[in-house]
Amino acid sequence: MVITLKILAVLIVLILIVGLINPRWVLFWMKSPDRLTLSSICIIAFMATWTGIAKLTLTPKQLSAEHHQQQDERENDQRNALQLDAR
Repeated sequence: MVITLKILAVLIVLILIVGLINPRWVLFWMKSPDRLTLSSICIIAFMATWTGIAKLTLTPKQLSAEHHQQQDERENDQRNALQLDAR
């Protein structure tokens, strides 16, 4: 799946290059294609492709016990501050 998305990213770049040379070749269904429309479509598709690649390949970091302890201490500090403000 990741290889397919990488191939798609390369194709999007090739479409962008060809479309910048002559936008009518890529946007043949439009009456008056322009480079701005082509660039916008390609950039959005490229970002979506790389977001998919990142979602498939990257794994989230495991939080350490130290991090959990620090987070608990922050929550306790916030509770204490709320109790002090109530008076």
